[in-house]
Amino acid sequence: MYPRLRIDITWRDLWRAAAYAVSPRPATVDLGPEALATLSVRSGFDLLLGALELPSGSEVLLSEVTVPHMARIVREHDLTPVAVPVDPRTLSVSARDLERRITPRTRVMVAAHLYGTRMPLEEIGELCRQRDVLLVEDCAQALTMSELTRHPAATVALYSFGPIKTATACGGGVVLVEDTKMRQRMQQISSGWPRQSSLSYLARVLKMGGLKLLSTRLLFTPMVWCIHHTGGDADAFVGHSARGFSDAALFEHLRQQPCAALNRMMAHRLAHFDSTHIAARTERGRQLAQSLDQGTDIYTAGCDNSTHTYWVFPVVSSHPSELVQSLRQAGFDASQHSGLVVVENDSPEHWFRKTVFVPHDIQVPEEKLVRIGEVVRQVDG
Repeated sequence: MYPRLRIDITWRDLWRAAAYAVSPRPATVDLGPEALATLSVRSGFDLLLGALELPSGSEVLLSEVTVPHMARIVREHDLTPVAVPVDPRTLSVSARDLERRITPRTRVMVAAHLYGTRMPLEEIGELCRQRDVLLVEDCAQALTMSELTRHPAATVALYSFGPIKTATACGGGVVLVEDTKMRQRMQQISSGWPRQSSLSYLARVLKMGGLKLLSTRLLFTPMVWCIHHTGGDADAFVGHSARGFSDAALFEHLRQQPCAALNRMMAHRLAHFDSTHIAARTERGRQLAQSLDQGTDIYTAGCDNSTHTYWVFPVVSSHPSELVQSLRQAGFDASQHSGLVVVENDSPEHWFRKTVFVPHDIQVPEEKLVRIGEVVRQVDG
């Protein structure tokens, strides 16, 4: 079975991360003039809301498909999360939908770039400027180059180096903050938090090494077989293993400063960023997308977004369960499991709940990509 899970780090860099952890030393790491290193994207978002000190009940708009903890963090600051719809074919928020949800209590809008795409921010950025709403872009799934950038329309940009992200550092996040006083306030709050221990970072590195080993086809296929035949759920196992934080004691885990080893590793991954991998991944994603009809019954999420780099390959299907079963029978680890959620929408017909993720990276030979396209067309054709 060709696995969907891919840990984007070499064995050499895993050894490097472990060496940083066992030989900790203070290090001055320069991630850019606007950058603040954090334990995770969620830690950075928590810092931002803490620094803003918004009035109780203020509204924070979230593009509706996001990580579950984002809404929880909003509520932790006694604020109200409000979902803004995401168009599945563009993976973007429209200015019209955004304007309908802005009220006198709206203070922040968080636009999440999904699945390796970038949504255009010019129009919604202008609307936010007119309404005095702070625009935050969540770039956790959209890292494609060694330089961390912030869209001119956004005041804040969030980047992730978490376990399953592009160029993972086995954890970590970076927040780019345009406003110097705001960034200094966030740094002040962070300085009062305990520092992550080098030992806990080493444990994370070793866990990522284990996941990388299990994600090879040689071990992944028998692992899935064993889990299924012992009554377990392979999707749940993979998802739980790759999670950065558990729900229990969430804020105790989030509110830590990154250790020196993690800071050094984030800087190293950026300094040695592999752009050829992004180009190859994008090309394979385009090949697979072109093999589909992109109709109404089936299409690639983000098919109308020209910036798509296919961090994952998401297929929106009218028959998602049947598609997962057919792809697995053909030898591909397809799944509906995702670390994302839909905020304030329980409808089973929402496009996100009909999305199937299929493998498409370099581990899958090109002729197998053709076979994936055939299976998808057979189910939804």
